[in-house]
Amino acid sequence: MIRVEDVHKYFGTLHVLRGITLDVSKGEALVIIGPSGSGKSTLLRCINLLVEPDAGRVFIDGVHVNRHDINREWVRQQVGMVFQSFNLFTHLTALENVMLGPIRVKGVSREQAEDKAKQLLARVGLAAKANAYPAELSGGQQQRVAIARALAMDPKAMLFDEPTSALDPEYIREVLDVMTALAREGMTMIVVTHEMGFASNVARRIVFMDGGVILEEGHPQEIFEHPKQERTRAFVSKILR
Repeated sequence: MIRVEDVHKYFGTLHVLRGITLDVSKGEALVIIGPSGSGKSTLLRCINLLVEPDAGRVFIDGVHVNRHDINREWVRQQVGMVFQSFNLFTHLTALENVMLGPIRVKGVSREQAEDKAKQLLARVGLAAKANAYPAELSGGQQQRVAIARALAMDPKAMLFDEPTSALDPEYIREVLDVMTALAREGMTMIVVTHEMGFASNVARRIVFMDGGVILEEGHPQEIFEHPKQERTRAFVSKILR
């Protein structure tokens, strides 16, 4: 579903991604871990072209997407993204936030968009909050609205960039539960997270990044219990204390 081939990214003289190659199968939940500054978030942004790779190729469902002649908005419809910050429109209700993309981008009728938005809010456990504004919602509820909004575009895959890092501890579980359900339903997902319990339970494969390269990848049990690289071992020993 997603293939990244020898992707490089520079920010000025800083070489952030140094030849990343990665495959994610349809229906696979892949978790990326690693220290801050290792290039994890930049890699996600290169996949849906919020950041343009300086070299290498990105494929979504067999289509080479980082070509000059491809519409970037079309690419972002194929791959939904959920960020650390919720980025909801504060003047719109939860329902209106979820409806907006299908109406504006896909030309879906208001009636259709409203029906689907209600279904998606129910799916993330927020049917009763459809008419609430973001200021009336907890952080966990806002993030679940953001997930519903991304799903409203019928993406082929979802990218999650530390979606629980801005949440109070009491709200983290409700967001992880929604993501776990998505994975169980067969959504192709790449998740950057420090939630190791989630990674152990949901990921089919874990990738460890550091210094802009993939140092190690494998099944969660391999990475957490028997890492091959010393750098992986040091990182895992700190986060699993």
